[in-house]
Amino acid sequence: MRHIGRRYPDRHVPIITGVSAGAINALHLAAFRGNLEEATTDLEGQWRSLTTGQVFRSDPLTVLRTGIVWGYTLLSGGSRLGPRARSLVDTEPLRHFLRHAVDPRGIEENIRDGFLRAAAVSATSYQTGQTITFVHGDPSLSMWERPHRRAVRDRLTVEHVMASSALPLLFPAERLDGHFYGDGSIRQSAPLAPAVHLGADRILAVSARYERNAEEARHPVVQGYPPPAQVMGLLFNSIFLDTLDADSVRLDRINDLLERCGDGGDPGKAFRRIELLLLRPSRDLGQLASEYADRLPRILRYLAGGLGSREGRTADFVSYLLFEESYLSRLMELGEEDATAQWERIEAFLDWGPPQST
Repeated sequence: MRHIGRRYPDRHVPIITGVSAGAINALHLAAFRGNLEEATTDLEGQWRSLTTGQVFRSDPLTVLRTGIVWGYTLLSGGSRLGPRARSLVDTEPLRHFLRHAVDPRGIEENIRDGFLRAAAVSATSYQTGQTITFVHGDPSLSMWERPHRRAVRDRLTVEHVMASSALPLLFPAERLDGHFYGDGSIRQSAPLAPAVHLGADRILAVSARYERNAEEARHPVVQGYPPPAQVMGLLFNSIFLDTLDADSVRLDRINDLLERCGDGGDPGKAFRRIELLLLRPSRDLGQLASEYADRLPRILRYLAGGLGSREGRTADFVSYLLFEESYLSRLMELGEEDATAQWERIEAFLDWGPPQST
């Protein structure tokens, strides 16, 4: 996004959706009062300033207290006499950081000025099991309901982002309107659907999944019995990465079917052709995280090591906890390198014409 902003500084993206960590980017870009270059530059600065301590408390005393509570919860047999474990870490520092980094009131102003049509973030209701997409957009937009997922109108806040990015068990659930919500990727079977329902005819989606070739896929990432860190990394990847791949394949099949039927060009039809550009990293982010795992706070590095995070060639589980400037900067550099390498493809997809100058 930073690279696109530099190429097309005066552009605005009319529909912005995000889930999990992507909800942070979505809220920032939708609320920023400025053009795309200014928005992405500011977003870059916010990520560069982030540290693990600004996401969750990781001091030894807090970790020890959490361990005691979890131990009591597991051994209490359901007793309500003592405190019950809610999460492995406390993310109040992230709430504090976001409140200083983003002013959600800018979303309404951008909608009023015609720069934005809608912004949406998704979260999972732990009480109903539904994926709820919270939509802050033009009043003319219609909401939708499908099995296990629905949309509701709301004014997006930092609390919606906290809910959407609440990693299951690791981060605490967020309470919204009397319900507790967790990460929006947990049951989101159709991550492209919010943009489709909001009227997008082309979608630029950014995935964190590196697409391994057949030779790479044949080589095991860990030898012997898989350690807990490997299992947890696979579980997280299935939640956060697999559904986007499956949904993109589904969209391609629908587009192909519409083309074969000669019925893909009328936006008034129940089904319409939607162009998709799915961008992926050119490196395995789990392997990249393993190069920076020693930057974790000491107590987290020690605990992750106990789970077997050093036993494999990748550190997928660690990548979900790694919020250090050196790693985040490398991710952004990789993203810009990939955007540069694929620029002709990106530019043709955006179809925004010659770059504008400020």
